Amino acid sequence: MRAHIIYFNFLKPDGEGFSLGGIQTYILNLIPVLKECGYEVTVYQRSQISFHKDFDGYDVYGLKNLKEPGVEVATALLDFTLSRVNVKDDLILYGCESCITRKVDCKTIAIQHGISWDIQSEKCSGLRYMRKFLGKYYTTWKTVRRVEKADQLICVDYNFVNWYRAVTPYVRTNLVTIPNFTAIPQEMPQKDSDVINIIFARRFFPHRGTRLFTDVVERLLDKWPVVRITIAGDGPDASYMHGKLDKFSNVSFISYESKDSMKIHADKHIAVVPTLGSEGTSLSLLEAMASGCAVVCTNVGGMTNIVLDGYNGLCIEPSEQPLYDALDKLVADTEYRAMIQRYAYDTVSKSFSRDKWRNNWKRVLMS
Repeated sequence: MRAHIIYFNFLKPDGEGFSLGGIQTYILNLIPVLKECGYEVTVYQRSQISFHKDFDGYDVYGLKNLKEPGVEVATALLDFTLSRVNVKDDLILYGCESCITRKVDCKTIAIQHGISWDIQSEKCSGLRYMRKFLGKYYTTWKTVRRVEKADQLICVDYNFVNWYRAVTPYVRTNLVTIPNFTAIPQEMPQKDSDVINIIFARRFFPHRGTRLFTDVVERLLDKWPVVRITIAGDGPDASYMHGKLDKFSNVSFISYESKDSMKIHADKHIAVVPTLGSEGTSLSLLEAMASGCAVVCTNVGGMTNIVLDGYNGLCIEPSEQPLYDALDKLVADTEYRAMIQRYAYDTVSKSFSRDKWRNNWKRVLMS
C-alpha cells in the first residue's frame, strides 16, 4: 500500500536540498503520518534533471524538462505517477489542489491551502474593472470544477469552505477542514524587557506584505529607537527591503530553515504577518503565537480563523496606518502586549497543536 504525493517543488529543481515554503513543510510533516497509517510514500515533482532520491522512509522522483507549474506539468506528473500506481490499494495525494487535472480510478485526496486569487490589484474602472471582475469568476469556475475531481478535499481553513458554499448551489465535493499546526513549547518562552524585538519571518514577496511592512518600519523606528527589527527569509523582494532598511542599525536580515522557525521567534516580543492575500491558516502566524509573540496579522484568508482582534492578537486591515497603529500600541503598552502574548500561546496550545493535526489526518486516512 503506497501513497503517491504529487507536488511541483518539493525539493529544489536540481534535487539538492528542500525548497522553502509552507506546502513543503506541510508535506514533510504529513509523510510520518502516512507511514504510521501503513503507507509507503513516494513524492513526484518537476526538476531540471531526472533524479531519484532515497530519503529515510520515502522516495522522491524528479521529472526533467517540465515547464513552470501549470496544467501541462500537473498532467505529466500525474501520468508518470499513474504508471506506478496499484489502483486497488494505493492513494494519490495532491500536495495542493492546483495539481489536480482529471478524475482517476484510484483513491485521491487533495490539500487546499487557502484562496490564492484574493490579492487586490490597483484601482481601475470601466472595461478594465469588468475584465478583472470576470477573471475572478473564471478562476472560481475553474477551481470548483478542479476540486470535484478529487475524492476528498482537505482544507486548511474555513475561509475556503464558506467561499465554496457561497458560490455553488450545493456541495459536490467531500470537504474536510484540518487547520494548520505548530509545535508547542512546554512553556511560553520568556522575553527580555530591555529592548522590544519585532520579527517579520516570511518569504519576500509583495503579496506577503514586504512593502507594507517596510514602509511602516521607517515610521516606527523614528518614534521608537528601542525597537529592534529582524527580517527573516529570502525572496525576490529582498532588494527592495534592503534598499529601504539597510540604513538602520537596528534592522537585521537573516536567513533560516523551516525547522528553526521556533528558535528565531523565541526572543521576539512581536511578530508581524501583514499578508495582502493568498493565505490559509498561516504556519508563520501559528509558530509566532506558539513562541509567545504578540502577533499583528491582516484580516486575510484563514488568519481570521485564528486571531480574535484584541484578545490573542491584533487583526487589521492590510494597509499602512492600521499596521503602524497596531505596532505602536504593542510597543507602548507592556501589560497589553503581555496579555496578547499569553492568550496567543494558549490558543495554539489548545487548538492548533501538531498532535491535534496528526490525529485529524489519521482519522481521514483510516476511513
